[in-house]
Amino acid sequence: MSPKSPAELLGQLRRQQFYMITMQMIEPAEDPRPVIGPHLEAHLDWLIEQERNGTLFLSGAAADETEWDGSGVAIIRAESRAAAEAIAVTEPFHKLGLRKNTVRGWQLNEGNVTLRFKLFDNTFEIA
Repeated sequence: MSPKSPAELLGQLRRQQFYMITMQMIEPAEDPRPVIGPHLEAHLDWLIEQERNGTLFLSGAAADETEWDGSGVAIIRAESRAAAEAIAVTEPFHKLGLRKNTVRGWQLNEGNVTLRFKLFDNTFEIA
């Protein structure tokens, strides 16, 4: 089988449109928990609502094992960038002025995702 040309490979991309909300702390903190902690329930309720209504695709802290300043990222489904921006401004940390939410387009093109569900244990893994 001969290798595919770049044009053929590009033609295989999924091009599924999503929108990425980067949620940057206005004032980064070495320990953001005292700053965002009092408002965490509202933020989690917002995420749960976005997940339940099918808007939220993926979300999480912008963190690694060495640092987290309170920032995060969410990938959402929306009809347009304007619709995504309208959703982004409803996020509680943004509304309180703790984070600045910025929206950019994000296309799902390629990747490899494995999901494992253990039904008796009520657990799952993403690899």
